[in-house]
Amino acid sequence: MRRPDHLSPVQRKVLDFFERRARRGLPPPTLRELCEEFGWRSTGTARDHIRALVRKGLLEAAQGRARGASLAHLPVASVSLPILGDVAAGIPVLVEQVVADSLPVPEGMVRRADSFLLRVRGDSMEGAGILDGDLVVVAPNPEPPLGSIVAVTLDGETTLKRLERTDDGWMLVAENPRYAPIPIETPDACVHGVVTGVLRVLDDGHRDGRQWRSTHAAAVPLEKRRTA
Repeated sequence: MRRPDHLSPVQRKVLDFFERRARRGLPPPTLRELCEEFGWRSTGTARDHIRALVRKGLLEAAQGRARGASLAHLPVASVSLPILGDVAAGIPVLVEQVVADSLPVPEGMVRRADSFLLRVRGDSMEGAGILDGDLVVVAPNPEPPLGSIVAVTLDGETTLKRLERTDDGWMLVAENPRYAPIPIETPDACVHGVVTGVLRVLDDGHRDGRQWRSTHAAAVPLEKRRTA
């Protein structure tokens, strides 16, 4: 969350106190708890600072309650991951691994420190909630579990599909009936990793490579998408 530049030193400290409690899983502070934290004698002082932060859109008022306000936006711990280029969710295409940019990603989506992002091109995985233009979080795993969504390179071409096993062997299966399964018939297949989450930027008229912003990201772990 980007803070306004015109916060007073006291307002910054009050907002920090709300955020620290939220990260620890605690409820918002009461007016009396604010007074105890900052040494104020009157709850009116605490109320004045809360009203100022509400006017600036950083807190939401809770009328008639001892807890006078709550955070307007919950803090989210994040990790910066590199974007390594595009991956085809359609017909496999040649993809060069080049760090194009980086983006902060919620920690809950990052299962390994060496995770990375790939930009999706195509609609073959739309049934799994992965759309053209999305960024997928990929955790390196050369031996992915059956049924996981993987980024894999076959014969120099990279694609994003679900890994399945049939009587005919290992297959890469799309989540769109318009695309046929792709058999894995070469021992040189390279699995780059398992998809652990999806980031989507709402279209605000800026879709070039440097306009991705975490404040616009709709970030949902894949496990929750499949059961939603």
